[in-house]
This record gives sequence, structure tokens and C-alpha cells, in this order.
Amino acid sequence: MKLRRKIFATCFLLPMAFSANALAETISFAEAYDRLSKSCGSDIEKLCANAELGGGEVRACLNKNQARVSAGCKATSAEVFASLERRINAQRIAAKVCERDIGRFCRGVQPHDGYQLQCLLTASKVISVDCQEIITDAGWR
Repeated sequence: MKLRRKIFATCFLLPMAFSANALAETISFAEAYDRLSKSCGSDIEKLCANAELGGGEVRACLNKNQARVSAGCKATSAEVFASLERRINAQRIAAKVCERDIGRFCRGVQPHDGYQLQCLLTASKVISVDCQEIITDAGWR
């Protein structure tokens, strides 16, 4: 149970430091949790048992102990954290990237409760490529 909490905290509460352009597609938080659990579970248990949950301590511990972390965990964690960073960044900037499309195709649609997103998804064949990509990267499609 302790290991699961550490992996959960690593996925959801960590500060991101990898480039947003590292991967073509983003992964969900659930998939990130599963991949880290499979590839890094024993490393986290062995090297980071005393790391506090949240605040990126487990990730920092893995980085600090890079010389002792398994090759599989290094590769998986780099991919997972880069993908999560890309997803979080996409969610943060989606409204700005899609602003013109919202004004063009979703005029008058309320900006709360996902109405604008639903409008953009409905109009997905005519919205800009940049807006389509940011919606996909944000994990909203």
C-alpha cells in the first residue's frame, strides 16, 4: 500500500522538469501510474522508502539515485514524466491555443462546465490543426 501511495504521489503531485516535446502523444495519469508501478516499483521500494509522499520527493529520490536505478525504470520514468508534462502543459494553454476557433465556431457557448470543449469536439473537422492537437495532447479526446 505504501508503494502505491508513493507512485500515485509521484504521478499526480510532482513538479515537472522534462521537455514538453519529448513525446508525440500523452498518456493518462492512470497509465502513468501503471507503467511506473511495473517498471519502478522495486526501485522506489528499495531506494525511496523514506521519501515523503507528494511534492515530487519520490521523483527527486529516483533522480538522486540514478546510478542505482534500474535501466528499465530510468527509461520508463523519463517517458512517463515527459508525457505527463506535455499533457499538463496542453491543458494549461488549450484555451489560448483554441481562442480563435472558439470565437469562430463556438460564439455564445458558455465557457464553463465543458461546453466550449464539447463545441470544439463537435466542430473538430473544421477547427485549426493546432487546436486539434492541443485537445488531443490534453487528453480530452
